[in-house]
Amino acid sequence: MTESDWQPLEPVDVKLLASPIAQVHRGAQFISMIGKHFVVNESDDSHTNMEWLAAHQVLAGRWVTDGNAPLRLAIRPRTLDLVFFDENFNAIDEFSLNGNSKDSALAWARDALSNAGLKGENLMMDLHYDIPHHETDDGMAFQLADQPLFDSIVIIRSNADLILREAIRGRKTASEVRIWPHHFDTGSYIPVGFDESGAATRSFSIGYAIPDGAIDEPYFYVTAWSAGVEMDYANLPDLSEGEWLHTPFHGAILRMSSILAVTDRSDQGRLVSTFLEEAIDASLELLAM
Repeated sequence: MTESDWQPLEPVDVKLLASPIAQVHRGAQFISMIGKHFVVNESDDSHTNMEWLAAHQVLAGRWVTDGNAPLRLAIRPRTLDLVFFDENFNAIDEFSLNGNSKDSALAWARDALSNAGLKGENLMMDLHYDIPHHETDDGMAFQLADQPLFDSIVIIRSNADLILREAIRGRKTASEVRIWPHHFDTGSYIPVGFDESGAATRSFSIGYAIPDGAIDEPYFYVTAWSAGVEMDYANLPDLSEGEWLHTPFHGAILRMSSILAVTDRSDQGRLVSTFLEEAIDASLELLAM
């Protein structure tokens, strides 16, 4: 990615992003559960994760290959639509979450899977991880309200995917950039040290995170890990962009409000790139100690 690829973000109250993000998060659980019940399960749970496809502006799950033809489920955050795509990425079935309940969406997904030659009745919303409770869990309908906020979510996800892919370019041990259904972060895990068995002993992770118990707004992060060692960020040099945190998050963060505060919006990409470069370099020095 070059900084010119960054799509400038318009000023927005970052606290207002939490509600639309939560709705997209709940809708994305259908994708995760299709991965759980219709894709070969992996020990790291990667069969439930997703990728951002900027060209289509969707969050897409893993391919399901046991039916009449390959298909995958995706969600369009901008419109809160669930969409089944075929192998040529043609939409073969769609469902609007807006104005509909979780149970209605589940019934639609089961029917769509059955029509594709799969056992749709096997789809369950039996999450094996915890996510924050949401009113749609109690039968409330999804609501596509305040469209500019949903538009912002799409731009943020596209920017995050592009800039994180660039940050791991050339790092052969880096995992693919994916979105995980429980924390709903876009991230990559990069092991940098291994024991004799090949197990990772040192690593760092980078990503974009939604508001959580640690930070009450979206943010980019870099965090390091070393087996049996508690990372001490106290003596690291200050970052020119972002900050080091010791609790409850351990590592470096760059808040979305800091990105949006840039006067020249064309400089937003440079800000995030600088943050990631400095925080990664400092983390690697820390891991080498």
